[in-house]
Amino acid sequence: MKGISNFFWKTTISIFLLIVCSSLASAKEKGDEKVLYGFSVNVDLLHPLLHLFNQDRMGLNADIQFDLWHKLYPTVVVGYDWYDASDEYAYPIPATNNHYDVNGLYFKIGATYNIWKKDFSKALNPIGYVGMNYGYAPRYKFNIENYPLSDSYWGSQENNFNATGHTSAHWGEFLLGVRAPVAQNFCLGFEVMLKLFLNIKEQNVNGASIRQTYAPGFGDKETGKWGFRYTVGYFFPTVKSKKRISSDEE
Repeated sequence: MKGISNFFWKTTISIFLLIVCSSLASAKEKGDEKVLYGFSVNVDLLHPLLHLFNQDRMGLNADIQFDLWHKLYPTVVVGYDWYDASDEYAYPIPATNNHYDVNGLYFKIGATYNIWKKDFSKALNPIGYVGMNYGYAPRYKFNIENYPLSDSYWGSQENNFNATGHTSAHWGEFLLGVRAPVAQNFCLGFEVMLKLFLNIKEQNVNGASIRQTYAPGFGDKETGKWGFRYTVGYFFPTVKSKKRISSDEE
């Protein structure tokens, strides 16, 4: 898993640098001196709505996204997730009255590339994009209660295992999405994520190795490969829109 993690991280950086160099060359060729058109702050509405239908999960995330040349959009995401995954915990011994939950902050850093038609005379454009993120939950809490230990360890004695602690996880994401202005500088967006789980740090509690099933920001490490965001945001322009000039069009 460490090799996959290093490969994903290096590939993400390489693609990011390639896109930056390509955008710089294109901007220089066209004589476009504008680099930063502005930035947007976007809040995900989907996770709070899901909590209304599924009381076993709760979360919220927001991002800040910079518009470079109307082409490249570096993005930082901050979020919080809580999961009660008692029924889905991947424990080898059947358990009853058991409990397993995780909660904590997570962060994502990445970039997207606009593949939509661009209008360089406007500060704010509709965009359609592809991109990549690197996700990291640096220190999230897990709580495990009433899971039985095997007889081979305890003999005939009956014991339940309880553990509370902190661990970390990281993953990668491939993105496909759209965002469009709806009123003034307010925007709505929709994004689909294909997630690649990389690693969860193992923890030892009382001599037992603790296996995690869930991670904030990712979900179930076995089945949480797809993710979605539905966002509302506000764009803060750093340049003023002007009359369209044909030489500025791509």
